[in-house]
Amino acid sequence: MPYSKEQLKNNEYYEKVVEAARREQISLYARQDLDSAASGSNTAANPNVRLKTGEFLSIPDAEELGSTQGTIVVKNEVSIPSENTDLFKNTQINELLNNNPVKKLSVDEFFVEYEKLRDEIPGEGQRDSHRYIYETSQTYIDTDDDEIKKLKERLQNEIDRLVTIQENLNQVLEAEAEEEAQDAAYAKYQADMILYGQTTVPYSRKEWDNRNQPIASETNGFPKLRFDKQPRGNHRGKTLDKIRVKSTFYGYGRKKNKKIRKGNQYIVFEVKALGDPTLTYEWVDNSTGASLQFSKHADKIRGIDKNKIEINMGTRYGPAPGDNHIRCKITDASGEKLSEVVSFDSRHVRARK
Repeated sequence: MPYSKEQLKNNEYYEKVVEAARREQISLYARQDLDSAASGSNTAANPNVRLKTGEFLSIPDAEELGSTQGTIVVKNEVSIPSENTDLFKNTQINELLNNNPVKKLSVDEFFVEYEKLRDEIPGEGQRDSHRYIYETSQTYIDTDDDEIKKLKERLQNEIDRLVTIQENLNQVLEAEAEEEAQDAAYAKYQADMILYGQTTVPYSRKEWDNRNQPIASETNGFPKLRFDKQPRGNHRGKTLDKIRVKSTFYGYGRKKNKKIRKGNQYIVFEVKALGDPTLTYEWVDNSTGASLQFSKHADKIRGIDKNKIEINMGTRYGPAPGDNHIRCKITDASGEKLSEVVSFDSRHVRARK
């Protein structure tokens, strides 16, 4: 059979159960109150906690409740919110806990704060002053004030000048970076050309640039100074394959008859050499090393400074070069080299037709 209300009120065990429930409820409210304060809620308002059903309860402070030997007494009453709860509930979150907040004011918020602080702001000063606000604001206001126009023009001119300086600086930096990159590329080209050192000489920097900065290869450089074919000769019109050539004259003739006799009148020698664009040729006497242009028969020699030399052996009765040993000297920017020795001479055969 159930207990009546009067019986429960006079039951000591029941009263202890009720008291324990109340203490647990107060402890819950206290914890929620601390959580609410830590979350960044407005401390000027009464702490709010919700029931499981969503209603807000206002929890009085401990000193309002009174205490007896550390015990908080709470009236055993429950207030049911009215139907107009939405009229007094604040459903907007204005602030959250943030140990490092970064807040950007709106224009409206700025002027609200300005109204609060304007009497505390100094009148004069480089920055935190009414003077700074005034002078800065003038540049954003359309006005007929000549001074303001001049100020705007000066500011714009200064901005344009700084922009121009920056653009020029960027161009200089880009040019320097491009030049450094080209220097590095040329250094690599020179290093790689060592692989072809037996046959090819690297271009100079100017020549390399003029040829669109080629990569290293046997064909991307000047030929190393050398003879591609040693000098060989023969009578004019014949295959040039001899290192010694004789000019032979035939028949009798009276001394007063100075006509050219039938025989081998011209001897030709030719050489092929490789080198840079400054390559030159010079035929020299083997014994003295002197150029053939100083020979006593120089008037009968053509092509002394060419790769092909032609010697007029004259006639049987006229003066002509005798036995000679010659060689070709080639020269370019890297130095000079001498060819093998070749020779020519003349002989007479007395014969009648």
